[in-house]
Amino acid sequence: MESSLADSVLFWPIPARSVTCIEFTFGDPYRIYHADGSGLKVTYPSTLIGAKTHQRIQLELNGHVEAFAILFQPTGLQQLFSLPGGVIVNEHYEADMVLGPAIAHLRIQLGEAKSFAQRIQITDTFLTKRIPRIDDTLSVDAAVQHIVLSHGDVRVLDLASRAGVGLRQFERRFSDVLGISPKLYSRIVRFEAAVRKRSVSPCASWTTIAHELGYHDQMHMVHDFQQLSGESPTSLAPHLEYLGSVAAQPQP
Repeated sequence: MESSLADSVLFWPIPARSVTCIEFTFGDPYRIYHADGSGLKVTYPSTLIGAKTHQRIQLELNGHVEAFAILFQPTGLQQLFSLPGGVIVNEHYEADMVLGPAIAHLRIQLGEAKSFAQRIQITDTFLTKRIPRIDDTLSVDAAVQHIVLSHGDVRVLDLASRAGVGLRQFERRFSDVLGISPKLYSRIVRFEAAVRKRSVSPCASWTTIAHELGYHDQMHMVHDFQQLSGESPTSLAPHLEYLGSVAAQPQP
């Protein structure tokens, strides 16, 4: 992302989101406001950003904005860096302090790159070297991918049956890897799917979207929006273009 906002200021609310990422900033840093008014921070040069279960922060952007983000598959970051999911949910950290000095070196390489394509190549090379560290015994990828492909309209008991384990064992295993229960993760994925549908089809009614995504009724969807973003579907509408882009569905 690159943009010059000159003297204008852009505010971005960050609601619940399933995506975990590492973001590198090369322009003016973002200002981070906590939703509860507890404090103000400025983004790090490289930031590790966990999944969100509710709206906790709002970003303020101005000046020259230039950022490059790595968006991970649901269990990608946890497996590549042997990082428990519960450590990063609803949090953000200086990435090299958590993931090691290699992240600081990666940022230098990305800053020196001449194009977006070159940044992608550098990042792919860096991450590919970490693939052998993946421990398949910790993977809940099959269940996560089923949740994503079903837009969150799934029953946790069915997921446990597909995995061939008991309900409680499945819930513990899932939460150990992602740091979020499978029920809450499914709610977040369905919320993101609703945002995505409305952002690409502005004329679609919220009632239709609720029906397509398996909500009991529109009020059930409204309740989820309020719980996960602090806003109703209608009041969240001005931010749908941005939210739809960060809620892009991961590919299997």
